[in-house]
Parts: sequence; structure tokens; C-alpha cells
Amino acid sequence: MNDISRSREEFLDSADRFPEAFKRQLGGGASRRGFLAAGAGLGAAGLLGACATKTKSGSAAAPGSGSGAGSGSSSSAAPLEGKAGTDKSDTEKIVNFSNWVSYIDVDPKDKNKRPTLDTFKTETGITVNYTEDVNSNDDFFAKIHQQLAAGQDTGRDLMVLSDWMIGKLRQMGYLEPLNLANIPNSKDLLPEAANPAYDPNRKHTVPWALGFTLVGVNLKSAGLTAAQAQQLSIKDMLTDAKYKGKVGYFAEMEDGVGFGLLATGADPSKFTDDQFSAAVAYIQKARDNNQIRQFTGNDYINDLTNGNYAMCMAYSGDIAQIGDPNIVWVVPSEGMLWFADNMCVPALASHKTNAEKFMNYMLEPKVGAGLDDFISYIPSMQGADTAMQAIDKNALQNQLIFPDAATKAKAHEFQNLDLKTLDKYVSQFKDVTG
Repeated sequence: MNDISRSREEFLDSADRFPEAFKRQLGGGASRRGFLAAGAGLGAAGLLGACATKTKSGSAAAPGSGSGAGSGSSSSAAPLEGKAGTDKSDTEKIVNFSNWVSYIDVDPKDKNKRPTLDTFKTETGITVNYTEDVNSNDDFFAKIHQQLAAGQDTGRDLMVLSDWMIGKLRQMGYLEPLNLANIPNSKDLLPEAANPAYDPNRKHTVPWALGFTLVGVNLKSAGLTAAQAQQLSIKDMLTDAKYKGKVGYFAEMEDGVGFGLLATGADPSKFTDDQFSAAVAYIQKARDNNQIRQFTGNDYINDLTNGNYAMCMAYSGDIAQIGDPNIVWVVPSEGMLWFADNMCVPALASHKTNAEKFMNYMLEPKVGAGLDDFISYIPSMQGADTAMQAIDKNALQNQLIFPDAATKAKAHEFQNLDLKTLDKYVSQFKDVTG
């Protein structure tokens, strides 16, 4: 990982970068997640969505990886299925759960209490041993790879990882297929969440949260009105001399190249090697012209709020948290990207059935609405809007939490890639980002 795509752990140490715009929320309009981040001393990273630290994939070879040579294609071979462990769910009422920092609701009066987990235990008798040890997808992969490759239990029954990493683990045979009989609520997934390219038909995953990669704009720095900002395109961001040296751009391959594909007229969900190369060249030109101030990981909010960036690539949950009228979100005229973080069960897990019961619980509309009201991402199940009426009616008007059909139609999923192609593309984009 390079120094501009820092892990969540590194960013947690940068509390001095905590944005003033976020501090202003604490005067009475703060979200519960904002309270947790500032009041509980978690620093700026506590205000950022988990997907904001998606980093480049490693280059580990794996059985079952397709060639992908010259095609940019998704993997057509059936994935290796993760080996089942001895399920002790009947006798051990626990779930060992690894998740990202600040990615679950917390009692504002007691930062050590997580109402969602407490209610699950009350309803089922199952204790969730919850650990915030996912700092980035790659860092976490390094933690579990050696054990899984050796056919050993990682000690985890459930983990939340981003879409592209799910595709990688699935192809490597590191994920157990789910018993959907234990997850009947999966039938109520929203259409956009039910059949992702990285896990067709949700055979191995249940969504934790959905979101968009879009553009955040500092109106004063950009010299734009809110109405003018809504007319921006990715091409404007990467070529208009007015914004030279004032653009933040994601270093993570899928997001960065995804925007490049949209800007050059290609479809991020289905593209060729030549189209990928053209998108990379387009971004390279913007860098060579000093249009891009910095390639970033999750460390972009401070530069956006203080005006170093006139605009930058951004994750929807982050922008939803700011609460500053000078900072607006924009869907570029070419479109934006979907992303998802997902619950999954690693191979050889010891409490798989308990994990599946928790997955089913998280798909209950009231539970899902409560989570997403706290973390400001998009619920993945039908009925969450109705449930939100009793939790936070204002959230229903937020297009970053409850987007309408027109907004959703502007979002594109990134093409699923076989392992060899993924590593090739990551390396190709890294030549641009440094």
C-alpha cells in the first residue's frame, strides 16, 4: 500500500485532521455517528464509511483464477467453495464478528454499548463477540490469508468486506456458501442488492451497507453555486483549467478507473482491455497536467472542507455526514458508481449457523433502518423506508440514504474480474497513482 492510500488505522492516528465542518455538527445537529467519532475520541476516521479505505488487491496467486488475458472479462469458472468447519452453533451461542471501525450503531450515552448487538442477544440468546479489526481490505486479507490457505479456522465466523475483495475471496475458495434456509429475509433484498457481479445470487454474502461513489464539491473553492455544481461532469473535474490543482481523486483502482471509464464513454460494468487502458490514459493525462492535486484513500474530507479541493471523488455516507451547506454532493453527468460492503462467512468457521441467524436479523427492516440511520448508507432490504418513519423521518428525504429510482439509475456496478485480470489492472493503475 502506498503512502497516499493509507489504511484506516493510520488515519485514526491523524486526529488533528478532524474537519471543522464535522465539529460544527456537535452543537446539536450531530448525527449519532458523529457523536461517536468526536465524543468517544475515535478521530476523523470514525466519520468515514468503511469503503473509504478500499485499497489495491494483492497479487497472490490462487487456484481457480482465470487467465483473463487481453479480455478484461469477469471470471466464468465456478468458484471454489470454502470448506465447512465443525459447526458448534448448537452448543456455543456465540458469533465472532470482524467489522470496520465505527460501522455499527452505538448508544450515545455509553460508547461500549451497541444496541443492535444487544437486541440480537436478547432475541436469540447468541452473544456477538464484536471486533473492529478491519482497517482495510488488504490489511485484513493479510491477517486471514495464511490460515485459510493452510486449511485452518481463522477464529472468525462473520466478517464485513468490500465488493471487490468478496469477489477475490470467493474465487480463492475462502468463503463458505450460505444456507439460505437460515436467512429467509434474503428474499426481501432490493433488486439492486440481490444479484451482484462479485457474488451472483448472493450465494456467499448478505449486504451490510450500500453506497455511491460520487463527487463532493466545495462551492466557495470551486466558485460555483449549488445549481451550477449539479451540472458538473467527470470531464470537467479532470480537464477544466479552473480546477487545476484542486481535484482529489481516489487511488483505489475500481473507483478511480470506474470514473475514467464513465468519462471516456465506456460502461464500468462491461468493458474491454482497450477501454480500460483508454480510461487509465485519460487519468494519466489529468495527472500530467497537474489537474489532480492528490490521489487519496480515506483522507479526503479535510481537504474538501477547508477548500484545498474544489471537488473530489467521495463516498456518499461521508458527504451525508458533513452538514455544511458549502459542501454539496453531485452525481456527475456521466453517472456514478455503486459499492457495497458485505457480511460473509470464512471457510472452516465454527459458528456458521449462528452467523447466518445474525445475517437474517440484520435484514429485518427495523434493524437495517436503524443501522443505516446511524452510518448514513443505503439499506439493502425492502421495508426499511417504512421502518424509518418511526426512527428518523428526516432520513427518508436524504437521497444518499433513500435514493429514488432516478438517482439509482445513474449508478453503475464495476465489472467483476478474475484474479489475474484484477491484479493486472491494479498494477496498471498504480503506475498512474504512484
